[in-house]
Amino acid sequence: MKKLVTDRKSRKGILVLTILLGIALTLWASAVASAPDTETQQSGLVLGRFGFGWTRKVSDVLARGWPAYLNAGWYWDWGATGATQLPPLQYMQTVRVKPVLSNMVQVGYTATPTGTALLNAIANQPGAIWLIGNEPDCSAMDNMRSEWYARAYHDVYHFIKAADPTAKIAAGNIVQPTRQRFMYLDSVLATYQTEYGEPLPADLWSIHSYILCEKCYPYNIRTEPFAWGACWVPDWPSRTASEPYATFYSVYDHWDMNIFKTRIETFRQWMYDNGYRNHPLIIPEYGVLFYENLVYKNPTYDTKNREFMYAGFDWMLSARSPITGYRPDDGRLVQGWAWFSLDHGDYPGGSLFNPHTYQPTAIGRDFAAYTALLTPTADLLTLDAYISIPNGDSGTLSVEPETSVTATVNFTVSNSGDIGTEGLVVVKVVGNSPVSPTYFSVINGITIDHLGCCGDYEVVTLPWPNYIVGEDYDFYLTAQEIDLHVDDIWVPALVDVPTPVTVTLSATLGNGGYSQVEEPLTVTFYHNTSIHIPIGEVVIPELGCCGNKQTVSVPWPDLSDGIYPYCVTAATSLIQTEPVCASLWINPPYRYYLPILIVEAE
Repeated sequence: MKKLVTDRKSRKGILVLTILLGIALTLWASAVASAPDTETQQSGLVLGRFGFGWTRKVSDVLARGWPAYLNAGWYWDWGATGATQLPPLQYMQTVRVKPVLSNMVQVGYTATPTGTALLNAIANQPGAIWLIGNEPDCSAMDNMRSEWYARAYHDVYHFIKAADPTAKIAAGNIVQPTRQRFMYLDSVLATYQTEYGEPLPADLWSIHSYILCEKCYPYNIRTEPFAWGACWVPDWPSRTASEPYATFYSVYDHWDMNIFKTRIETFRQWMYDNGYRNHPLIIPEYGVLFYENLVYKNPTYDTKNREFMYAGFDWMLSARSPITGYRPDDGRLVQGWAWFSLDHGDYPGGSLFNPHTYQPTAIGRDFAAYTALLTPTADLLTLDAYISIPNGDSGTLSVEPETSVTATVNFTVSNSGDIGTEGLVVVKVVGNSPVSPTYFSVINGITIDHLGCCGDYEVVTLPWPNYIVGEDYDFYLTAQEIDLHVDDIWVPALVDVPTPVTVTLSATLGNGGYSQVEEPLTVTFYHNTSIHIPIGEVVIPELGCCGNKQTVSVPWPDLSDGIYPYCVTAATSLIQTEPVCASLWINPPYRYYLPILIVEAE
């Protein structure tokens, strides 16, 4: 007995009928068995929280396998080149803003890209995340006074949103969350409110989080071994003006995880205080900027770097707050972070790969070792559920008690995992009734195509028919990620058999999702003629998660010589797979040939 091979990966819906000489069959089967699984080889783990900055010192990093080695899920390159250059990584785009000066005073700004170039970049990646400015609070980078950053942000925000309402815009992108940079952002918010009559709109906030002295650059101070640290904030463009607000750190504080944690917690509090609690926070730049032998020699240098990186990863993966955390991400403080950098080189420190030898550095090997130990998962949450009832006949907001209405269940479904969902997200409202208060049944349900990682969400409304106003109902919500499919179908090889004959049709069902199928799953076999003629059904009580499979079979009786096309589908109350089809050929006219049917699924 040979199986029909269902190639689920290609999903083209094409039926290929191949007749092979019996002597070649063994060779063919052997070749198929030894062929590499290219999908598995090429995909690897993609962890959506982990990213890197790509300075483009090395152009062919995808071909060299660097992103796959790191298991990173996103990157940025301080520009806007359109769609991702490193699939399947997510690409976050940046519009740079620069001051226009007159007599050393900012009187305007320029943006890059803009116009047609920006429109093309928007069109090439609908729904992208956009960072507005790169360190606008730094005189050596985008160098924007706070009032001008507010104006530039306003213009770029509305330009992008007009072209792509699904785009997500990140505000901030400052060097580090310290006192004078909070003052800078306070001024940005105040200017925006004053000039545009509304709070600054943002889909998320972005900050860099280096630990840099604000009193040690560009002039050395007595306690430090050399001049180092953060550049001036444009609002206070001198050491004298900056001194009252600047924060001092020593070179040894550069690796201090307590400082790192406290500042992120403080920034989340700032977001909360300014009405941005329910916004994601990303850190597109952080890391170690001192190169080897500047502060520490090896092996201490590599050890300090690894300890700082691992402590940061551990904390950002787990740090939560029920008050200031991002609720769709299970209250986490940080949704994503990018190490600086992938390929910058020997200075600054922190490069994950050497751009000259093309080999991972010590810290690059540490990055890959950490992510290799993580199991990527989707983690579905349901939030903020409540029931609303329609207006009464008089137009008031009340309806008489004991009135039967169609109410609405309102809630949010989010994915707080570190990868996006691959299959459908199946959401159900399960409730009781006044007649049977202890019996719970499915009130309604819906499927959602995809939820990204790290707090992506969708607001859902579902009708609740025959809801009795004033009754005491209990209800709960379930959300599952199910990737249901018919893996393959097969029959015995049938040559020179007496007819009529009963043939056994078999199929394997698989669930690649992270949730088990908890309700009965009906597998249907049907004769695929101009009308669908049922052959048989099998009910699977439930199907496990994470690649679990189950095989079912049905008999097809009383078949004569000929070709019999048939299909198999599987369905729950909310999901139905695409049909997988093949043709059964009984007693083909060529006695010495054996039919091998290769089926490519939908």
